[in-house]
Amino acid sequence: MIEGSLMETTGSGGVAFLAKNTSFLKQIFGSSSRKISAYACLHCSHLELIVEFAEKDRKQYQEFDGPQPGVLERIDGAV
Repeated sequence: MIEGSLMETTGSGGVAFLAKNTSFLKQIFGSSSRKISAYACLHCSHLELIVEFAEKDRKQYQEFDGPQPGVLERIDGAV
């Protein structure tokens, strides 16, 4: 998991994800923000947000934190 926040993208009215450990200059220029797609269920009103990370992001965070466990392994470990 990567801690971050949502930010409004200027002009387009959209929303982007900004990782917490992003440098100040990258925050200003928006070069490290990632596009977010949102999906909602008509039946239960569940909302899902998906961040579009680049392959470069995946490699960077895996080098920093080591190999990441799968989603199921994380859920099993939290119980």
